[in-house]
Amino acid sequence: MSEIFDPSEQETKELVPQVKSALSDYTEDTNADPEGAEQRAVKASIHMPDWWHKKFRLTDDGKPTFNPTVVNGVMAVFKEKFGTNPFFAEIDLGKDKDGNSKVLTVDEQQVKWNEQVNTIVQGFRVLLGVDPQSTGLNVLQLATRTWSEFCSVSYEYSESMSAIKDDEIPEWLLEREQKMLDLGRKARMLSQAIGALDNEFGLKDTVIQEYRVKTAVEQRMQRLAEWNFKQQADASGKVERELNAQTASHMRDILNNA
Repeated sequence: MSEIFDPSEQETKELVPQVKSALSDYTEDTNADPEGAEQRAVKASIHMPDWWHKKFRLTDDGKPTFNPTVVNGVMAVFKEKFGTNPFFAEIDLGKDKDGNSKVLTVDEQQVKWNEQVNTIVQGFRVLLGVDPQSTGLNVLQLATRTWSEFCSVSYEYSESMSAIKDDEIPEWLLEREQKMLDLGRKARMLSQAIGALDNEFGLKDTVIQEYRVKTAVEQRMQRLAEWNFKQQADASGKVERELNAQTASHMRDILNNA
């Protein structure tokens, strides 16, 4: 018997596992990120209409929140509109009792506008004699919130108009149009009133700031996201999973107390 070992005389084969793993053997909740997997499962089990996802979004744990893309679109409107003057055009008032055409001219509208702004200024000045700082903060908050609402409605109006395929504008969109115009007038009136009062508030900063408007826009969008979520959310999958978890927990309690 030869004592020399010759590998060629032995039966050889590749050293690989006999049992192959399938993709289904991998479970992200145990192998990868259990907490993240649980959050993603919550999000996946909540079904919302397509239009909802265009305006808002869901966090990983299934909570409704604002869409940053929409907020940026609203702030683009703010950059375009802030600091602009109100637009006036002649308004046809029809005919008077004598059959004569009556028109509200641009100059007449401008005079009326200035009177209204001055009325706001005088009203604020009455309050300044009592507590100028608090009055100033309240006025700034009102103006900031109004600008956020005006720019948000303007953005929504523009998006809705671009999606219309018929020639006839629906009634709800006409109402939105009027709201947009009214908010634009209010926002500009407040801006001009604050400018006329200058430093009478006794504050270092009485200027409408872009970052404050953005915060107000995000807060508005957050409220809308939560409200629409309650109206539209189909969370049947989430509810079913929660009930299953409650059942399993109850069974464990029974086992522990047996």
